Amino acid sequence: MMFEPLKDTVALLKTYGDKMPEEIHLLLQKLPESWDNNKKLCLRVADNAAPLQAAEAAILRNKCQ
Repeated sequence: MMFEPLKDTVALLKTYGDKMPEEIHLLLQKLPESWDNNKKLCLRVADNAAPLQAAEAAILRNKCQ
């Protein structure tokens, strides 16, 4: 749904006779899956970093007290 404007733009350009390479169409098809994979990766990284951030916050809290 988020990438529909891109697809619409490519379709509009096609109506004006501007031909896009087949590579662009393939990338547009793979884009939603790549986006989902990136979101999942970000969540995993955030989960892995959370304990480290909490430990650093505890160290800083102790230093401030």
